[in-house]
Amino acid sequence: MRKLHKYVLVVLATAVAAASCKNDEYDNRSPFDNVVYLDVAEADAIQLTTFKKTLPTLERTFSVVMSYPSAEDVRVRVEVDPSLVADYNARNATSWTMLDGAYYELAAGEVTIPAGRTSSDLLTLTFKNLDGSGDVSELPIDATYLVPVTISSADGAGLLAGSATAYYVVKRSSAITSAASLRDNWINFPTLDKAGPQSDLFNNLTAVTYEAIIRVDDFSKHSEISTIMGVENYLLLRIGDASFPRQQLQFDGTGDSANTPGFGKFPKKDESKLLNAGEWYHIAATYSYATREVCIYVNGKLQSRGTDLGNPASTPFNLAGRAFYDLYLQDPVKNEQYKGWGTFRQFFLGKSYDDTRQLNGDITEVRVWNVARSEQEIWENMYDVDPQTPGLIGYWKFDEGEGNVIRDWTGNGNDGVAEFDLEWPSGIEVPQLNKE
Repeated sequence: MRKLHKYVLVVLATAVAAASCKNDEYDNRSPFDNVVYLDVAEADAIQLTTFKKTLPTLERTFSVVMSYPSAEDVRVRVEVDPSLVADYNARNATSWTMLDGAYYELAAGEVTIPAGRTSSDLLTLTFKNLDGSGDVSELPIDATYLVPVTISSADGAGLLAGSATAYYVVKRSSAITSAASLRDNWINFPTLDKAGPQSDLFNNLTAVTYEAIIRVDDFSKHSEISTIMGVENYLLLRIGDASFPRQQLQFDGTGDSANTPGFGKFPKKDESKLLNAGEWYHIAATYSYATREVCIYVNGKLQSRGTDLGNPASTPFNLAGRAFYDLYLQDPVKNEQYKGWGTFRQFFLGKSYDDTRQLNGDITEVRVWNVARSEQEIWENMYDVDPQTPGLIGYWKFDEGEGNVIRDWTGNGNDGVAEFDLEWPSGIEVPQLNKE
C-alpha cells in the first residue's frame, strides 16, 4: 500500500506540472515566434470600400491580432503609410492615388494587446467629408483612391508580412453600392397579410411588372429552383424548374381559376437564355390582361415574349390574398366567402414553395408595379426610379447596408422583414449598362 501511495503522489505531481506548463505555454516560447497582423488583412489585404454618393461618412473597424498570447502587454503601432501606394500600383497594374488626409482619420496610432490575450480593442478608420459637408470639397464621384493601413512596429513580437497591411480601395460611386444576400434567407411582408390600404395596393390587379437586380453565386446549391420574387403557384418570378435549365428565368403564372393570371410557365426551355453565376443582372417580367402578353427582360432588353396567354380579364388577380382571409377573421359572417383564403400563398422575396428554394446570391432595387412597363421604360430606369412614379406600388432599394428591415420607398409602408439576420456584402458596385 505504501508503494502504491507513493506512485499515486508521483502521478499527481506530474499531472499538475504538465497542466501548469500547458496553461503558461506562451511563457516558454521565444518572442520571435510570435507575430502580429491585422485581422481584416488576414482575410483579404484588399478592402473594397465602395459607397453611394450621398453618404457623408463611413467607418471601417479592425483589430490587431497575435498568433498566441504573451506574458506581457504588447504595444503595437498602426499608421496610414502613403509610401505603400506606389508598391500597390506596381503589383496590381493600377494607377490609383493616395486619398487626401482631409477625407480620412485613423482613431488611434498605438494599441495594446493585454497580457494573456491575442487581440487588441477595435480600431476605427473613418472616411469623412465625402459629400463636401465639411470644410473641403466633396470627394469626386467614380474616382478610386487608396488608403494603406499598416503595422509599423510591435514590442516583443514580429510582423506577419502578408497580413500586416490592409489596402482600403476607396470609391464614391454613382452606381448601386448596397445589396443584401438572400443565401438561406428570404424577405417577408407582414402588412400584405392584413386587410387595409397597404395590402389593397397588391390586390385586384389587371397588370403587373416585377423588377429586381440580382447576382447568383451558385446555381447548383439547394434545389432546381432559385426564387426571385412573387407568389408560389400563382405569379412567381424564378430561375430554374424541374426538367428546366437551372440558369434560365421562368415566369410562373400557373393556375386555372378565374382569379389567377393562368398563363402557365413561361417561356419554354432554351439553352441560349441561361444566366451566368457571379454576374449582375437587371431582371423584369410583365403581364397584362388587356394584351394577354407575357414578357421577360434581361438588362433592359426583351428576352422572351408570349402572346394570347392567360385567362380573360373577367376577374382581377391578387398578390396579397391572405388579406382577404384577415377580413374573414374580423367578421366571419359578413366575409364568409373568404373562409378558405387562409391557405393562399404569400408574396416573398427569395422564397416560394418551401425553405429550400432561396436565391443563392444578392438582391437589390426590387419593384412591383400595377402596370406592364414597356421595354423603353425598363431600360431607362433599371438602376433608379422616382418612388412616386404612377403605377409603382412597392419599391425596396436595399440601400440600408445593415439591419433586417427593408424600407418601402413608395411611402406605402409595406416594409420587408428578413426571416433571419441579413448579410450585407461589402464592395458592391453594380455596373450601369444604360449609362455606358
